[in-house]
Amino acid sequence: MSVTGAAAATNQKMEKPLQLVYNKDGKMQLNPEALKVLQSIEDPMVVVAVVGAARTGKSYLMNCLAGEKKGFSVVSTMQAHTKGIWMWCQSLPQRPNEVLLLLDTEGLGDPEKGDNQNDYSIYLLTILLSSILIYNGQRKIDQQSLQDLHFVTELSKRIQMKSQPDACDSWDFVCFFPEFVWVIRDLTLDMNIDGKDVTPNEYLEYNLKLKDSEYVAVPVSEEPGQTWKGARVQFSEISEQDKEYNELRRCIRDNFPSRCCFAFPIPTSRKKLKQLQELEDKDLDEDFVKEQQNLINYIHTHKKVKRVVEGQLITGRRFVELTKAYVDMMADGAVPCVESCVTKLAELENQAAVDDALKFYEDEMNKFSDPDDLTMSQLQDLYNKKSIEAFDIFQKRIMNSNSDKYIKQLKEKMKTFFITLKDKIKEKSEKRCEKHLREEMSSIKANLATGHYRRSGGYQELNINLDKAIKEYNKKTKNEMEGDAVLARFLEERSHWQDQLQYMERNLMQERMRVSELEKELSRLKQEMVKKEQQRMVAEECRNQEIMRKIRIKLEECTKCSVEELKEAMEHMRSEKEKYEDEGRMEDAERADARYEYLKKKYEDANQWSFIKFFRRILGFSSRS
Repeated sequence: MSVTGAAAATNQKMEKPLQLVYNKDGKMQLNPEALKVLQSIEDPMVVVAVVGAARTGKSYLMNCLAGEKKGFSVVSTMQAHTKGIWMWCQSLPQRPNEVLLLLDTEGLGDPEKGDNQNDYSIYLLTILLSSILIYNGQRKIDQQSLQDLHFVTELSKRIQMKSQPDACDSWDFVCFFPEFVWVIRDLTLDMNIDGKDVTPNEYLEYNLKLKDSEYVAVPVSEEPGQTWKGARVQFSEISEQDKEYNELRRCIRDNFPSRCCFAFPIPTSRKKLKQLQELEDKDLDEDFVKEQQNLINYIHTHKKVKRVVEGQLITGRRFVELTKAYVDMMADGAVPCVESCVTKLAELENQAAVDDALKFYEDEMNKFSDPDDLTMSQLQDLYNKKSIEAFDIFQKRIMNSNSDKYIKQLKEKMKTFFITLKDKIKEKSEKRCEKHLREEMSSIKANLATGHYRRSGGYQELNINLDKAIKEYNKKTKNEMEGDAVLARFLEERSHWQDQLQYMERNLMQERMRVSELEKELSRLKQEMVKKEQQRMVAEECRNQEIMRKIRIKLEECTKCSVEELKEAMEHMRSEKEKYEDEGRMEDAERADARYEYLKKKYEDANQWSFIKFFRRILGFSSRS
């Protein structure tokens, strides 16, 4: 599927949503039909997922983002309808080279499930896969609605960033987690705090502040046994409930670097709510329609394309492999490890990139496997051209992780194929040239065998016949790959003629002159072959430089995205530190500052990423690239 046609083709295949994930015997399973659709998508994807309590209108919200009245199943009963995770791919008119993937998830707290493990699995997978996470809440932001997000406090236990985790493992969440969007549904209260009107974003941040602890004065002394000379202020013990209250807010603030909020009033009268998906905009509350359009515009124009480690874009094909890796880990009871899954994805993608590029190259080169008029320089030009085109295919698909070994692998495989193909073409050309040479030299050899030239004036006739034969041979083998080589070998093997000509003692001097002329021709042929080899090496060097230039652009683009994401994460932690300081939470501010310094070090390391070091690992390419 072409880049420009991917979105359109996806819409044709997905007239309605498909279930992506379902639960079978307590384990998550993937729907092969949905995976097949995703695998055909070559464009980067904006992955928008919605989570929230059961029966709160998540599916209706996703249909609005899809621009459709119907799609994800919407019911007005008390029974939860969506099970597992459903997907729907849509085009993005404002961004023709990207695809919108909507994920509608099973509702939280469905009493029919009986336990929370299914909720945890669904939401962990949703966080791992999405680039924008929408939490669909009801009426207002309060402790109860935040409690529905209690699973975020388990993230550090249930998600592992590195294959060898350390104390800072969860600090990388901020670079990887999706953007967080809180949607308040059926809001009836005024957006007002302490008598001042606020925006939905300000309302969200206000409700994410930590609860103040009580302060008590405790007397202190400079040394044991001395009289009390002063007092210091310390936090009193806070209740477990307050600790839980603060921990939940810390997790949201620390792990979701980008947050925003949209507030929807009740869309229409209670009587009409059952037919909500059937209603036109004119039948809905004006403010509801306005806020709905604000959310749609935000999602459709937002640049939050799904990426993984090192800034790699996620296409439909990559999304499938990543989902498989996470689900397999979770099905085995293991904590999903981002680094391991991304490494596995990179290995699959890079090997597939090699296979795709090599197949293209072999198919193209095989079209010229049996030519009768292909010179070595033409074959070399063809090799250089098709190699560059093959690397264009390769570099569009590769992922940075260990890609240098796949670059070398592709180069070596193409070279091996070229040598094998060249040897076959040379063998066929050699046979044709030898046939032409035998035809042109047959009468000369016959005359030599019968002693025809051993007579007065014989050497002159031989010279004339030889010149004529070589000219005819060169004419017939003008475009033959082995024309010069076959002739050169023939001239090197002519010594037995010289032996026969020595019988003509009278003409020995003249014949020696003739031999000198033939040696000049042989020397010319050898110089021509050396020149062609030098031209081949120059052309190959140019090809290698062009290949590495394009790969460099690709890798530097990904590195730039990774650096930008780290910079955003740094700015987020700096902002959180300042907020904690304003709230008087110095311990939290210090923790945020430690995270900031950790991200700053990663940012500096990423900025120092050197293509030259990467390049030097790829043996066989010119150091001048």
